[in-house]
Amino acid sequence: MTGQSRRGNWSVQELERLRQLLPRRGVEVTATLLRRSAASVQRKALQILRVPPRRGDWTDSDDSLLRESWGAVEARLLATMLGRPIADVQRRATRLRTQLRRGSWQHQERQRLKELFATRADIDLEVCLSRPRDEIQAMARALCLAKDKRFLVQEAVRRHRAEPSPGRQGATMPRWTADEVERLRAIYADRDNLEVARALGRSVTSVANKANQLGLHKEREVLASIGRLNVGIRHGSVDGAGA
Repeated sequence: MTGQSRRGNWSVQELERLRQLLPRRGVEVTATLLRRSAASVQRKALQILRVPPRRGDWTDSDDSLLRESWGAVEARLLATMLGRPIADVQRRATRLRTQLRRGSWQHQERQRLKELFATRADIDLEVCLSRPRDEIQAMARALCLAKDKRFLVQEAVRRHRAEPSPGRQGATMPRWTADEVERLRAIYADRDNLEVARALGRSVTSVANKANQLGLHKEREVLASIGRLNVGIRHGSVDGAGA
């Protein structure tokens, strides 16, 4: 965000626009449209979009919000909006990918593809549209759709940071921005470092070093979960490949 970002109290109109924009557009785009910093939008969204924790069967409205927001809203915020643990949200998205449909596209589906294609990864669109990737890509070609250039640059940067080439393993990561530091503060305590690194597009080492510098700590439950995972990996009862 630029120096023109708004500060101070949020108006009723801003809050309403936040409710409308964020589920589909995500924090960064919503911040740009509202002329607020991403950190400010993230904090306000965590306040006003939070619902009481709940478990049990997923409702149609739950699935609708998950499909609308998947790939645009980061996992912790989406979990807060659904009132469910992050792991439950991720499992539900995985399940929705097993319920994809094929065949002719309805007008409403094509319109939704036009709205989402430019700023969502194709793998995320499977959840959003309940369609397999090959059909999504074929319809996008038929409609002459393309990814937004800014989105492609962001995706390339994330892949580059997450999967550095052997010759660049010792390269220095870019400086942390104020928004990245705010996001690190928001998500570090209740997520493992690999998940934090993926969310921020940084290495695990970079996350650990910055968290140590800032004096951040994990929640006790997260540390216990990481400990159990490490024990399972050492004893061969857990596959550490995806950890």
